[in-house]
Amino acid sequence: MFALTRFEIRKLTAQRRSLAPLLAIALMNTLFALAFTIRLHRAGDREAHRAGGRLVREFMNAFVYTQTILAPCVFMLFPVILAVLGAHLLAGEFETGRLRLVLCRPVSRWQVLLAKFSALSLFSLAMLICLLTVSYGVSASLFPPTGDVIIPGPMYMLERHVIIHAAAEAWPRLLLSYALAWPMLMSVAAMALMISMLTRHFTSAAVLTATVYFCSYIVSGIPLLSTIHPFLPTRYLPFWRYVLLADIPWGSLLRDAGWTAGYTAVFLGLAAALFSTRDV
Repeated sequence: MFALTRFEIRKLTAQRRSLAPLLAIALMNTLFALAFTIRLHRAGDREAHRAGGRLVREFMNAFVYTQTILAPCVFMLFPVILAVLGAHLLAGEFETGRLRLVLCRPVSRWQVLLAKFSALSLFSLAMLICLLTVSYGVSASLFPPTGDVIIPGPMYMLERHVIIHAAAEAWPRLLLSYALAWPMLMSVAAMALMISMLTRHFTSAAVLTATVYFCSYIVSGIPLLSTIHPFLPTRYLPFWRYVLLADIPWGSLLRDAGWTAGYTAVFLGLAAALFSTRDV
């Protein structure tokens, strides 16, 4: 398994598509640095919205920057990247016939699938670490490296009011939110592998994975369709956001973490079942 996983990681990092996360992180940091700088100059001396009379300038720091950039990357950018990479890693190899060469070795199909999932999981962890280090490094060079953190609840699909964390809590909350975002990305990777087995076509697998993921979010925001909200995976995947609340609801966090693990297992189980019956 170790050799298989190492082989899949080398294949994953050797292709040009693996540069997409670096380009996305660089682009996001460019936009965020520009936006934070403009806001600091234009509204730094204004009162921050619902912040108890405190000024905007007080919250223009590296902690706020690094925490805020996590949301668009984990909710949108990274899942799309994993959809493409996951589709290429399995459905793409079906199309090109490379999977036949792998299965000529004395390994079982479930081991090949698990190795691909492990490679995608480690790659998603590397994306999060890169986002954390690059974002904090860029922001700390432009803004104060420490300070209180302001959390706009609606941005993270939490409470409607603003949450403020003292500087002493910033690092623990920041690191925990990044760490708990990893299982979410792992589940998206498992979904990509499952849909790859359904279609066995690179383009269809990538598009369908992204479509299923984003449609789930869209449907979860429509009250008329509330009867199916409890069955949507995206209802539980972003459980990392709970650590941004003033008082962490550990019960809800563990419940959603359990659901996320369950969905990941189901995605992998279906992928393995389909893989075992497919003629390669």
